[in-house]
Amino acid sequence: MSTYREIIGKKIKTVSSDPSTGIDGEMWYNSATGTLRGPALISAWSSSSPMTTVRQYLGGAGTQSAGLSIGGSIPPHTGITEEYNGSGWSAGGTLNVARGWNAGCGPQTAALTFGGETPSVPAEDATEEYNGTAWTNGGNLNEGNYAIMGAGIQTAAMAAGGASDSPPTNKSTVAEYDGSSWTNVTSMPTSFSYGVGLGLQTAANIVGGTSPSSNRNLEYDGTNWTTGGNLNTGRQGLGGSGITTAGLVFGGTEPARSTKTESYDGTSWTETGDLSTARGGIAGAMVSPNSQSVAFGGETPSVTGATEEFNSSTTAYTAGAWSAGENLGTARRTLSGAGTQTAALAMAGYVPPGQPGVSSASEEYDGTSWTGGGTMGNASYYGSGLGSQTAAVNIDGDGTVGGAPYPAATEEYDGSSWTAGGNVNNPAFGTASFGTLTAGVKATGHDGTDTTTKAEEYNGTSWTEVNVTPTQGYGMMGGGTQTSGMYRMGRQGPSPSYANTGATSEYDGTNWTTGGTGLTGRRNTTGGGGTQADGWAASGYLTAPSDSNYAESYDGTSWATMPTLGTARYGAAGAAQSPNSTALIFGGMNPSVTASTEEFTAETTAINIEDFTTS
Repeated sequence: MSTYREIIGKKIKTVSSDPSTGIDGEMWYNSATGTLRGPALISAWSSSSPMTTVRQYLGGAGTQSAGLSIGGSIPPHTGITEEYNGSGWSAGGTLNVARGWNAGCGPQTAALTFGGETPSVPAEDATEEYNGTAWTNGGNLNEGNYAIMGAGIQTAAMAAGGASDSPPTNKSTVAEYDGSSWTNVTSMPTSFSYGVGLGLQTAANIVGGTSPSSNRNLEYDGTNWTTGGNLNTGRQGLGGSGITTAGLVFGGTEPARSTKTESYDGTSWTETGDLSTARGGIAGAMVSPNSQSVAFGGETPSVTGATEEFNSSTTAYTAGAWSAGENLGTARRTLSGAGTQTAALAMAGYVPPGQPGVSSASEEYDGTSWTGGGTMGNASYYGSGLGSQTAAVNIDGDGTVGGAPYPAATEEYDGSSWTAGGNVNNPAFGTASFGTLTAGVKATGHDGTDTTTKAEEYNGTSWTEVNVTPTQGYGMMGGGTQTSGMYRMGRQGPSPSYANTGATSEYDGTNWTTGGTGLTGRRNTTGGGGTQADGWAASGYLTAPSDSNYAESYDGTSWATMPTLGTARYGAAGAAQSPNSTALIFGGMNPSVTASTEEFTAETTAINIEDFTTS
């Protein structure tokens, strides 16, 4: 009888505690628990940040950490492209031709899309190439098809099947692309559409599809077609990714919408972890292997922007998400916030019922519960806060619900009691602020006459005017430090042409510059961040108008989606010093005044350890 070491190449060690990492097949004896243990393979989907726009029948390209969603139908058909960074989505270049049921392939910075249907052309022949920034026209297909399938890269792609219009007819046509033009090659042995393609131009799989929902799997070697192992469950409108020997397909209709996921090893398909939500018309990152993929969009039956990541490894993934924290002691809106997720401060705000329900109360959060803080010297609302729980400043706002003139007074908190701080030079409400008690910044706001571009710095004693901001407005959020800060605009002026905007301005301690534009324009948002390159913004009041549960993160260059809040709201406050990996939001309107608190925790990973018997 062979020993474990002879078979695996490793011996079983005795340890008093489990290691933090491990590989498949490794084992150890935990002397503290008296068990034989080892990392176990887990194959599962976990939720991620949604796309900025809901879409179905879209194309996909890229990888799990650098994906691309291309076109699709909202409805109507759209040219929207979004880029995925492994955590959230941000805007990419817009297609020249809006389309749905198009194919996509290649990496995020060198992708290809072709075919589909447009509002004016039921069977589109246009091809477009992406360079990571913009789409340009490539060589047209020899014939237009929608619900087309494809594989490969931008300079060596394959297009197969699809359907033409008038009358709708499935095709068996196959063409190859060399980065410039398409050439027809050996046709598939059967005609179909609404399947999915995987792999490369010379080693591809065309899987699933119509007539009716099929379990077919055709393999292409660059010259000839052969029949591969069939899917366990036939379906159409499915998504997929990977290569011929490591493929993954998911979702689709059979005819009911499906959560099923199957993995391919080059010979046969094996059912693995299901999607959390059944959906058809879904897409995936085509280059990702079957051990690591991403799925996005589709219909459930409503059109969705939901995103899920698939991982098959000994690592257990816990998706980033907002979760409910303890409610504030008093429901309030347009309040101020400071501190971090585990040491936050809620200040002032508007408390129902009715006017003049303006608060002078503060509350402290320890990451678990809220307790009463010191009472402020002045009641106010629609101000802003900065600093930490034990060294905070409450700035500006409205003290009477009666309009201008607004109070110039600021107040400082030491973790126990409030004292008067230096007066601001330009009183306003709806300002953005960031930094610390001894190195703070406040910018813009509404002074009762109009929005302003004025900005000031605080040294712990007095406020000094500094360079004006590039935009004027109010109802925004701020984050970062005095020398590395930013604010994201809310309602941009001047009067009377106010409009919700996502414009971002960055501050280096002297000058303001324009930063990346947020994905959605809204006002009365909340947010923060430890530095200019580590920010977040959540909630707000949309143009619609409606309360928002949307959240975004900022890396110093661009905004990307975060998981959505559990409760839509506006006029909330947040822990401004928390980075975008940890965040806290509390209070606001949804649509009534709320005490709700939510905490954000980014994705975490841990080794998946299981016990093994010795019998």
